[in-house]
Amino acid sequence: MKAIRGATSVEKNEREEIAARTIELIEKILTNNDIWEIHSVIFTVTRDITAFNPATAFRERFDYNNVALLCINEADFQGSPNGIIRVLIHCESTSKNFVYLHRARNLRPDLVFNGEDNP
Repeated sequence: MKAIRGATSVEKNEREEIAARTIELIEKILTNNDIWEIHSVIFTVTRDITAFNPATAFRERFDYNNVALLCINEADFQGSPNGIIRVLIHCESTSKNFVYLHRARNLRPDLVFNGEDNP
């Protein structure tokens, strides 16, 4: 089993943007990894994200009805950026490529190549 991380950001606390950025992140993770079974997905959001649950966006878009989903508030540390959605996917995969998009790239610059998203 692998644990694959990812994160993205939103500029507005709006249902449509939260859903779109969550779906974009998950699609990029699925594209960048050879995942054949997902066991569970844990989302965290910063406290300013309240308009929509990223786990709901995942459930509504992807056909993983038997996957355990959880969404919790991210720990609030001094200086931490707002508008961040993080994900941890427990899965069966031959790869473990993390994905950080938009402002979340700044969370892990060591995983961003040539200023672009992960390959």
